[in-house]
Amino acid sequence: RIRTDLAEYVHSLSILNSANYNPESLHFRPKDYQNVINRLNQLRTFAETVSLNINHEEVQISECRTHVQASQRYIDQLQPWIEQAENYLNQHYDQSGSLNINDAKQLLDKHKEFLDEHRSMSIIYNNLINEEYNLSDQNELKSLIKSLSIRWIEIERKSDELTSQYDSQYRAWILYDSELNAFRNKILSEFEQQINHLISNDIVKLYDLNQINTLINDLR
Repeated sequence: RIRTDLAEYVHSLSILNSANYNPESLHFRPKDYQNVINRLNQLRTFAETVSLNINHEEVQISECRTHVQASQRYIDQLQPWIEQAENYLNQHYDQSGSLNINDAKQLLDKHKEFLDEHRSMSIIYNNLINEEYNLSDQNELKSLIKSLSIRWIEIERKSDELTSQYDSQYRAWILYDSELNAFRNKILSEFEQQINHLISNDIVKLYDLNQINTLINDLR
């Protein structure tokens, strides 16, 4: 409304100025004619300046509205994921132990899926942080973004610790199983050698060697 009215005033002042500069349009000139002309010029210049300022403000408001809408769109995508991530980490952060190597691998694989989601959401998070710099007078929105940023940083901290725990745990189980298998194979090999050494030809006649081999395989 202000912009429309101002445009009409600028147009009217331009007409007055043009008419007053045309001597044929006036039947007589008042004594303060030149002062009136100067005043009209001043008013027109002032009105044009105000009009330019209004146009500039409109551009800024439009840009601000765009940044606010973009920020809200990023928040709508990021906030639910942050809540899910916090629930996931709270459930697993203090309960990272596993019963066996399969359990350890499942925990590690599930956490890798979480890390993939985190990498995808980090694009949205970075976009939101960049938008924050363009929200000069949106204090409530900036406060919400700040809160989400603090929660995001805490999620990254816990996630990094959990990644280290799951990775170390899985590698420990691999090493344990490897050493256990090596120990078992060594014991069985020594046992087999002792049996072969102790069995005499007479015993071989009494016992079927196939049965002995079956027993050894069962022990394996």
